[in-house]
Amino acid sequence: MGYFKNFILGILTGIVVISIYYLYTLKIDIENLSDELNHLKENRTVFHSPDNKNIGLMITEAVKKVTPSVVGINVMKFKDENIKKKIKDPLGLLTIPPTYKVERKIREVKSNGSGFIISKDGYLITNEHVIHNASEILVTTTEGNKYEATIIGADEKSDIAVLKIGVDNHTFTKFGKSNKLNIGEWVLALGNPYGLFEFNNKPLVTLGIISGLGINFGNSKFNNRFYTDMIQTDASINPGNSGGPLINIFGEVIGLNTMIYSESGGGSVGIGFVTPISKVLRIKDQLIENGYVNRAIDYGFELIDIDKDISKKIGKTSSKGVLVTSVHDHGSAKEAGFVEGDIIVALENYNIENKDDIHTIVKDSKDFIVGDSLRFIVNRDDKIYKINMELLPINRLN
Repeated sequence: MGYFKNFILGILTGIVVISIYYLYTLKIDIENLSDELNHLKENRTVFHSPDNKNIGLMITEAVKKVTPSVVGINVMKFKDENIKKKIKDPLGLLTIPPTYKVERKIREVKSNGSGFIISKDGYLITNEHVIHNASEILVTTTEGNKYEATIIGADEKSDIAVLKIGVDNHTFTKFGKSNKLNIGEWVLALGNPYGLFEFNNKPLVTLGIISGLGINFGNSKFNNRFYTDMIQTDASINPGNSGGPLINIFGEVIGLNTMIYSESGGGSVGIGFVTPISKVLRIKDQLIENGYVNRAIDYGFELIDIDKDISKKIGKTSSKGVLVTSVHDHGSAKEAGFVEGDIIVALENYNIENKDDIHTIVKDSKDFIVGDSLRFIVNRDDKIYKINMELLPINRLN
């Protein structure tokens, strides 16, 4: 009997010792992970290796951090359709061969999308196309609460919208720096694909990498949208994910999930495109302040092409570049330091030969709004100067 007691006591002692050792090493692992996360964040080191023992924990922590601020969005919207109907003769019979007429019909349809809360008092961001022509917007949070949302501002050109729900102290997202990203960096897409958020009040999460940066689609020929400087990812983005956040492994939002490439017009094939958070925040600020995005820019100078006669008159041998003939008081050019006689030779890293070049760059290279800057290189008295011109609004002094 004494032998049996000693045997049991030995086993229990062993279990206690092993448990203490396990808890001690687990504490060390957690402390090491915390230190590593802080070190990576401070130095903005990109975490590439999926074999690292901590990558799973880092991803889990990032998801936990962001999940409470992600919302599902259900929308009732009006859809304008053309319906083809067969025409009957006066006796109510169908004609042979059948003839048709097209009738316009507006009907209410249901759709869904995603969003993320950006302030404790309930401002949230989504895509404009998620709520376009909406008659009703219902937002569901991860607590299971449902709110009718108010549209604070919606900008079709950038495809960004700001909504607001009635909360006072809600968890909200933190933002990363989309200009510090690297191809191959781990990212996660959160959202409401196919409306699945409704089943457990939690966003679905997909993992991938950044596949490309600076993807430019320019002005769409099919609508009024302008997609430039997009992030490409292979994290699965499906219908309903639009408006949700793309996050880094630190749990910071780096972009707005916006659209996918799909040959069949259906789900993800691993090619998704995301609006950088830097652009989202620029648009968001104006939508909250004004309810719209101000693109009425006062460039503030007059320009002419340099032909042979102008070139001879100003004493130049080359006709390349554009001549500044006058600078308006209080305009963007005056504030930036332009003077009459400056010759613009480059804009946004593109060589300039005539005014059409400037028009093309401003119109097609980026969706410029009030508050943005244009980078010029000018020739002034045969010396080269760089000028950053902040774009000011028209009639800002009125």
